[in-house]
Amino acid sequence: MFHHLERGNILYHQRRYVDAEKEYFKLLAHDPNNPFAMAMLAQVYIETERKSDALIYAHQAVQNAPASPTIYYILARCQFYNNQYENALKTIELGQQLDPTYPDFYLLKSQIAFHKENWTLALQEAENGLELDPEEVVLINLRARALVKLNRKEEASATMDYALHRAPQSSYAHANKGWVSIERGKYEEATTHFKESLRLDATNAYAKAGLRESIKAKNILYRGVLKYFLWMSKLQQKYRWGFIIGIYALYRVALALAETSDLMAMMMTPLIITYVLFAFSSWIAMPISNLFLRLHPLGKHALEEDEILASTLVGSVGGLALFSFFLFFVTGGSIGIGEEDIEVGGIGILFLLGVLLFVMMIPIGGIFFAEKGTVGRRNLTYATIGLGILAGLALMTDKSIFFIIFVLGILAYSFLASYIIGKGARKL
Repeated sequence: MFHHLERGNILYHQRRYVDAEKEYFKLLAHDPNNPFAMAMLAQVYIETERKSDALIYAHQAVQNAPASPTIYYILARCQFYNNQYENALKTIELGQQLDPTYPDFYLLKSQIAFHKENWTLALQEAENGLELDPEEVVLINLRARALVKLNRKEEASATMDYALHRAPQSSYAHANKGWVSIERGKYEEATTHFKESLRLDATNAYAKAGLRESIKAKNILYRGVLKYFLWMSKLQQKYRWGFIIGIYALYRVALALAETSDLMAMMMTPLIITYVLFAFSSWIAMPISNLFLRLHPLGKHALEEDEILASTLVGSVGGLALFSFFLFFVTGGSIGIGEEDIEVGGIGILFLLGVLLFVMMIPIGGIFFAEKGTVGRRNLTYATIGLGILAGLALMTDKSIFFIIFVLGILAYSFLASYIIGKGARKL
């Protein structure tokens, strides 16, 4: 009977999850209350994105084996993947009462600290686990990631060198080393590690994302955007909001000062232009750079379907905007219909169309910052459709009020999207 458990575990570690699930159910057919089969089914369901099912089986496993620290760990892991962080911490406390020397509890506590953006605690928990098991590669990797977030890049690099020495065939370790190399500005080295990571595990999404960034970072224009994203990722959410609101407040002050005199206008204009370019590029840099990455012989294989769609939509809208500007200048600023020219609020319709399309790149690109299949993605999509309707009204009518509402809507969208993205993913 227990050979089903052994065989299931072998299949699980081979990532043959469907076959492993069958073996565990064969064991449960003979022993319906077997906690280890239930716990491993929970593990299978975590790996196959059936997170709610995983939680059900993990709870049943704990009920049937309340003295097993391993099963408490599996329950806590299921709670973690269901975004039940506080419940996971309570489960870990119960498990540690049974076995305070179980290192995986610290591993999970470090991961929870990461999701709460408490980098110092994440580092502390990883080091607590390493005191119990100095050779645990996942804990070593977590320590390196925490050091990066704390801007201790050289220590992180040395930690990853040790991790690779201990586990040279670890796809995750190579991916982590690649990200550390990106942080240190060593993009060629990063590309090498990401390629090795994907050679070891072609499905490693962490490595695919790193490979994309390491290739795009070779473009000096994108490099600045990447450094900004990496810097923002190290800040806790409240500080990210403080920065976003702070620079917007400075932008508003600069606009007000520019209206006071010609001298102030001349002094403030570079600051205003810099802010506008910064705000615009932060939303569209990713999909536009992915558009060019599709031409790269290696990078195109690292793109996900969602990223390809984003680059196609944003690139198409941007191309139409440029074409509208081109026609505007070619036709002298208007389109002739009979003996009259179409104008909207005194602005040539082609120029207005170009402006509206160009600005619409922001919400269209912003949609894809929210994870696919989440409430955030759905809400940003609805907001973008609403902005598109406002843009159409501004274009088809002679009422400037729609254009003003559209501009205010874009501003509101940027704050809404930042909030949704910062809050994290919640599945539909």
